[in-house]
Amino acid sequence: MEAAEVYLTYCSIKAHFSRKKYDYHKFNGKTSAKKASFYKRKDRIFFARIARKYKSKKDIEDFIVANFLATKNGYVGKFNEDNYIAWKKRTEALTYNFINELTPYMDKFEELFKWDDNHPLLLKEYLGKRISIESMVILQELVNYMKNWDDKDLIWKDHKLLIEKYKNFLTIDTKGCKMKLMKVIQK
Repeated sequence: MEAAEVYLTYCSIKAHFSRKKYDYHKFNGKTSAKKASFYKRKDRIFFARIARKYKSKKDIEDFIVANFLATKNGYVGKFNEDNYIAWKKRTEALTYNFINELTPYMDKFEELFKWDDNHPLLLKEYLGKRISIESMVILQELVNYMKNWDDKDLIWKDHKLLIEKYKNFLTIDTKGCKMKLMKVIQK
């Protein structure tokens, strides 16, 4: 893959995470960005470096997604290998991490999702980085907690969009997660 194609992939993933209506997978990574705009950028070397380092399109997509999750606005100056390595570790042990993160809350599992006057415990733990975004996505797939949460809350609104958009990039064994979660709950 050449540097200009990496740039176009970056643009489409950025559109995916920043626009409600754009879906990277639905539009097959196509946006209105053109290769000509790549040659006008001053940071072309960054995209060339990524193209040289990662040979497959999947690895490049994963690198960009991992860095979008780590950096709020997707500024390429903040993209780095450490974000990608940390993301890879989390996704390779997805079910294990999910169960380990939720085990301390098994005695109050229902309370994780209650939205009273304050934010739900699950959201507080996520914002406190004690529960990962991957676990939030898995829980959404299993129990659909978002339907009962307040969409008007300013803090939640941004995180909800990120969780919904990130879901398409994760491969989740929902049956396996559900079975392991049920075992932990029954203990």
